[in-house]
Amino acid sequence: MVHSAPAMRSRRRLQWTLGVLAAVPMASAGREIVLGPRGVPGGSPQVTPTVDSALRYANVFKFAVGPVVWSQLGRVERSPAVTYALSSLFVGGLARLLSWRQRGRPHAVTVGAVALELAAPPLLVGWQRRARAHTITSRRGEPS
Repeated sequence: MVHSAPAMRSRRRLQWTLGVLAAVPMASAGREIVLGPRGVPGGSPQVTPTVDSALRYANVFKFAVGPVVWSQLGRVERSPAVTYALSSLFVGGLARLLSWRQRGRPHAVTVGAVALELAAPPLLVGWQRRARAHTITSRRGEPS
């Protein structure tokens, strides 16, 4: 249990931040699962059936990030599942950069998503690690 008040507040803020941010990929994925390519910002129904199918399929995994993160909020500072979920979002941002390089600049909303996917996960994993360090220190009875 985290004993120091600042560490406890930081942990609680991390839980709230991750809880709220987990809804973002779920909302985006839900829209793209239901609407297909028309649900993508700047999207068009003019894709092959295979691309439509792959888009909807891949969005199921993006949708799954939210519930995985939410299920781990009670143990946020020691959950490898949170670290893996955040890491997958970061790698997804790198994949979007590859697409950008190969196919051209995407819609402005997607550019914002790329920025979030590349900036937020490293910051959140760092925050998670600090929360874990505070928890370990508090369990040892040392000042945090």
